[in-house]
Amino acid sequence: MENHVQNFKCPFCEGEMKKGYIQSGTRLAWVPRVSKAIIEPSFIKDSVLLSKQSRFLVSNVDAYLCERCKKVVLDYS
Repeated sequence: MENHVQNFKCPFCEGEMKKGYIQSGTRLAWVPRVSKAIIEPSFIKDSVLLSKQSRFLVSNVDAYLCERCKKVVLDYS
């Protein structure tokens, strides 16, 4: 069975969203600009860490995918 979120519509196109996860072997972060070097996200000014601060576990955050308009909505609470 597909992992669709009941009554969760895409805020961009009103399409159906699928619940899943964004996963990485490193910490996930939103950064205000792209860095030319590999830098720990917490060292970048104004960055927002989206996953728990663990260097030894796989990081993940809840995410909702719209296949119609190719957008992803994240919940990093």
